[in-house]
Amino acid sequence: MLKTDASLSIRRVTTKSWKILLCTFGLIIAWQALRGVAWHEVWHLLGKIDFRVIVFLTALNLLMLPLMNARWWLFLRMLDNRVGLLSLCAYRTAANTVSYLTPGPHFGGEPLSVYLLVQRHLISASAATASVAVDRLLELLASFGVLAFSLACLAFTEADPFKGTYHLLPIVAVFLLCLVVLGSVVTGRKPFSQAFRMLVGLIHKPFPRVSRRIGQLADGVACTESIIQLLYQRQRYQFLLANFFSLVYWGAVFAEFWLISAFLGVQLLSWQLVGITIVARLAFFSPMPAGIGVLELALPWATASFGLGGALGVSLCLIIRLRDVIFSLFGSGLLLNYLTCHKKVPIIKDI
Repeated sequence: MLKTDASLSIRRVTTKSWKILLCTFGLIIAWQALRGVAWHEVWHLLGKIDFRVIVFLTALNLLMLPLMNARWWLFLRMLDNRVGLLSLCAYRTAANTVSYLTPGPHFGGEPLSVYLLVQRHLISASAATASVAVDRLLELLASFGVLAFSLACLAFTEADPFKGTYHLLPIVAVFLLCLVVLGSVVTGRKPFSQAFRMLVGLIHKPFPRVSRRIGQLADGVACTESIIQLLYQRQRYQFLLANFFSLVYWGAVFAEFWLISAFLGVQLLSWQLVGITIVARLAFFSPMPAGIGVLELALPWATASFGLGGALGVSLCLIIRLRDVIFSLFGSGLLLNYLTCHKKVPIIKDI
């Protein structure tokens, strides 16, 4: 018992140390990126935004929330679990707060999403996990598909620094990987549970206790994969509709960047809009929490490369950070409410 407590304490300290280290490194990068900025130009651009623009951008982001969650809402309905779209928007806001502050490519809030479905709506853990898993997988597929298509278009323009096709390789590789994984799941091959069982076979003798736990996890994952397969076989048209929601949301993301730039007094050309948007989105796939440092470095670099000046990139970055902080504060309040509410329903029996 003491060894277990000691190992857990060491694991927590190690995890916390890595988070602090990544945050510190990101702040150093951000400071290096912003220390030479012509701040008078930035304040001049930001001075063009008045209260009405702030209200409009806030309303736009609130309208984007249902678009972001429509795919998840549809999957739950396909599983005969009718959860309100507004409730899912609140759950995703809380989960995104966890993901935003977690090191890695903007993931980490998925267990919270599953927990909220089980605890607040009495949905089985396997069905809740299936809805979250397929939603995130399709989100990745749509994101890297749009990124690959955008970079391919930019490669055939005169847009520095996107000339050539060398930068396409990692994006296309991830897109194809997501496509293969999704195809494997919906055709019944169960790649995730098979991977876990292979791991069990490798570590069974040296680590029998760990292998048993991984085996139990593999059984749960296999159940989730079976639900996704059955879902696809019975309702393929809804799967296509879910991808349509993904594309509409991406259209809203491009529109948001174009509007913010327009409010700052800069009319972006189509290739400039595409380049700035994908650079900003790729920054959040970095291992830094909230992409800190990477976004501050990438956006001014992109706008300067496009001949728009680094001040525009800094202004866009500040607006994005302000928006994310506001939503994170709201999500933190929701998270605190969800995790401290009474009459929680036990979910261990469903896992």
